[in-house]
Amino acid sequence: FFFFNDTATTEIYTEQIVGSVRCVQETDQRRVHGEKQSQQPEKKAKQQDEEELDPTLYYENRCNQILKLKQNPETNPYPHKFHVSHSIAQFRTEFEEKCKENMVFLEEFVSVAGRVTNIRAMGQALIFYDLKGDGQKLQVMANQANDTEGNFKDLQTRIKRGDIIGIYGRPIRTKTGELSIAPGKIQLLSPCLFMLPTAQSGLKDQETRYRQRYLDLIMNNRTREIFITRTEVIRYLRRYFDDFGFIEVETPMMNMIAGGATAKPFKTYHNDLHMNLFMRIAPELYLKMLIVGGFDKVYDCLLYTSPSPRDS
Repeated sequence: FFFFNDTATTEIYTEQIVGSVRCVQETDQRRVHGEKQSQQPEKKAKQQDEEELDPTLYYENRCNQILKLKQNPETNPYPHKFHVSHSIAQFRTEFEEKCKENMVFLEEFVSVAGRVTNIRAMGQALIFYDLKGDGQKLQVMANQANDTEGNFKDLQTRIKRGDIIGIYGRPIRTKTGELSIAPGKIQLLSPCLFMLPTAQSGLKDQETRYRQRYLDLIMNNRTREIFITRTEVIRYLRRYFDDFGFIEVETPMMNMIAGGATAKPFKTYHNDLHMNLFMRIAPELYLKMLIVGGFDKVYDCLLYTSPSPRDS
């Protein structure tokens, strides 16, 4: 052993030893951090690869996955029945006030169902899903610790965006205060074979929206609101006329003669009856016939089809 009485020399050796210890600790921390980071990007990279696949290849991979699931009755992707106790709107209405504290489970089990529109993985044991149904959205906080089936990792690989799933679990608020449901059981009810547009890009192409109206309804809430508004307007008109004693009738859309206006009608041929038929131009002809027959108050809610030019 060597003893140094020189204070400066002692401080130099002490700094060297402390520096060596720090280097070893930093190396260990980098190694542990690197192992964790190497595991997480592996799963994220897999999800990104699936999202970046060609739509045709994605469809083929999805079909092959569904065929494998069908071979086992326990993993059948099209179950016969799933009981839903609450719709998403009912869930939000009932538990918005009951569930007040963050990260505290309510001891009440409910079941909901909806379409998965977004998936966010926070590690291997925690996954968030955005569930959509009836125009409402609900967050699903799937934690491996709450899984009662014991197949958490296997099930998460089956669920893709667009799938309809059933959730059986308890209401909870996350750390950020968002009302969610913590599932004890997740069941795949109807898989989506095609790749949905991402929430960031959305569905903006006008032709695709009109040709694939179901996809437009999934991606754009505004389209859904238009459908609902139209239904409410027609319901109001019917109620208004009914209150005044009017009778709703249905009049023919196709006639043997083109009448009611001077516009050029749409013409088709009936193969079974062997005759030409014309789409009606003016709906009031048959309504006038009913008035002559004794029905003084009549109305019709069928479509009004006019073959006039678009710019008129």
